[in-house]
Amino acid sequence: MKQPVTPAKPIDGRLLPEAPRVFTGRDAVESYFDGVDRVSPSAERSVLDGGQHRTGTLLMAAVELAPRSPHCAATFVTETQTALGLDLRLLDATIAPPIYTIGLPLAGTMSVALTSGKFTAQAGEGLVIDPRELEGMQVTPGTHLIEFDLPKRCMLSLGAELAPGAVGGPPRFAPVLAADLAQRLLVMAVQASTGLLRSSGLPLGRQMLAQRWNEMIALTLLNEQPMVGAPGALSVCSGPAPASLRRALEFIDSHAERDILLSDIASAACVSASSLLRQFNEHLGMSPGAFVRQVRLDRARAELRRGRTGSVRELAHRWGFQNASKFSQAYLRRFGERPSETRPEQP
Repeated sequence: MKQPVTPAKPIDGRLLPEAPRVFTGRDAVESYFDGVDRVSPSAERSVLDGGQHRTGTLLMAAVELAPRSPHCAATFVTETQTALGLDLRLLDATIAPPIYTIGLPLAGTMSVALTSGKFTAQAGEGLVIDPRELEGMQVTPGTHLIEFDLPKRCMLSLGAELAPGAVGGPPRFAPVLAADLAQRLLVMAVQASTGLLRSSGLPLGRQMLAQRWNEMIALTLLNEQPMVGAPGALSVCSGPAPASLRRALEFIDSHAERDILLSDIASAACVSASSLLRQFNEHLGMSPGAFVRQVRLDRARAELRRGRTGSVRELAHRWGFQNASKFSQAYLRRFGERPSETRPEQP
């Protein structure tokens, strides 16, 4: 039986051990937002209430989980306490960072407008936000909020391992987190930020700690948070599939390294090619060819992680990609990293 989660208790009203920056008055807050907008031009931040209130204090603290790299945005845990209402409006979704943002209000209300609709989290609940689907976000005066970032590349990698052949892009999670899950994520976020601040080891050790924490959060969300339009193979795993489709999947699994034609799969499944196409689309949301390509990418990734020698060009050809550049592009879309980043460093 699952034990109830005890919400993290703030010390002096705050959770993160990092000392906050304090901005007193609307002018100071807006000046700070102007600076943030210049650094992060994908969105515009402002104070709500149309200038009715010139007073109010904003407290913000941030702990860096992972620094920015050539292939990944920097990620943070931040804590905000505001006596003012705050507003964020997305300006350019194409330059939004490849992350999920998890918002966990301890007090007050957090609301977002996504391309799929409007959603609100009260104190004790939470939101999962894809910045590339975000249109705007607001928090009410008196809000106390913990936010943290989760790289999409981490979600892609783990999703491919949990459901080989299924995850072709970042999962679209149901935006609202239930209170129990939100509280557990809150505890995990505070523990991670505290542990990283206290870490006095080598930078690589700190980086690995942050990576393990990202994986723990990603696994929790993949296992427990409902998805919108979940990948087809996840649906097959959680419900009955026709015997012919199971035969087709088994054939692909056993022959992925060979040249496979649609007629070969249909013959192994004992159905016509048209029936096979219909079953793949209905149950997996993709064609047999697309599924074969994803399985091959998964096998190529497994070879790279085992440290198998050989060039990326040789790996691409071995798994049915005639062009190494297209293989690398497909690999990046699927796993959020390039083949060269997957291969372990040689001693």
